[in-house]
Parts: sequence; structure tokens; C-alpha cells
Amino acid sequence: MRNEEGFLSLFLFSSPSEMSDLNQKINGWIDEYVGDGPIFLVDLQVTQGARRTLISILVDTEVGVTIEECALLSRKLGHHMEENEWIEEAYNLEVSSPGLDYPLTHGWQFKKNIGRQVKVWLQGEDPVMGVLVGYTDVAVEVLTEKMVKHKKVVAKESSWIPLSAVDKIKIQVTFQ
Repeated sequence: MRNEEGFLSLFLFSSPSEMSDLNQKINGWIDEYVGDGPIFLVDLQVTQGARRTLISILVDTEVGVTIEECALLSRKLGHHMEENEWIEEAYNLEVSSPGLDYPLTHGWQFKKNIGRQVKVWLQGEDPVMGVLVGYTDVAVEVLTEKMVKHKKVVAKESSWIPLSAVDKIKIQVTFQ
């Protein structure tokens, strides 16, 4: 946008509330666009970079999201943002799936990944590795292996871990 002297000036958000407002508008549009599924919003971040705003959206479904679904959402949202002048400056809009390195945060993600190897980071304790075998709104059930001298499995033990004691839970890739 050009100022009174005719120089090009970079528009930046003047306050955190403007970024929060954009975040709320995008969140509302996504909720309306996806409705009751099958696509779920996993994470939405709006951050101000040195030259442009970065809008990062993570979406998923119970069976995985395709590149085509991400691209369609990106095109529709980008068009809607520009049509309604939600943002005036240059921006990057990224829509993708969370990937395996992103922590599980929603109940449907836990249910989707039952039977998979997970690592559970506990607050103030060592992480726990095991198979995710159950989930409730307040706890996860993890089947761990008890080993002798880090070699031989002697027993498998199921433990319910309260989500209030969990820092994060991530899927672990195994090659078997």
C-alpha cells in the first residue's frame, strides 16, 4: 500500500488483537467449511514474519487427508480471505496434514491410532514407550513391555495414564 508520499509501505499487524481477529475469522470459516467432518482442524497458527504473515493450518480425517483436499481448502480459503479483505499485505497460506511428528491432541486422533506404537512424554518423569490400546476423554491406555537387561521381553503391562499428567504423545514409526 502506498503512503501519502507515494512510497510503498509494508502493512504489518499493528496489534496482537488484529492477528487474533484474523485467527478467529479463519477458524470460523474453516468450521463452517468442514461442518461436521470428515475433515477436522488440528491446528491453526497465524504468525507475523519479517515481510509477510504466515498462516499455517493442519487438517486431518479419520482415514488421512489427501494433498487434493489440502489444496482445495487452501484455494477456497485464500479466495475468501482476499474477497473479504481479511488481510491486506502479502501472506503465505500453508494447509497440510499434521504428519507423524506432530503430537496427538484430539480424541479422534487417539482412536484412529489405537494399535500403533507411541511415545508418551510425562510431566516430570521419563517418557513411556508402548502400544496405544485405549482412550477416554481423561486417560490413555498404553501397553508397555517389561524387559530384563534391555534384551528379553518378560511381560507386557497395560497402564492407564491420565491426560493431565501427559506433556505430549507422538506416534513412533516402526519398521517390522
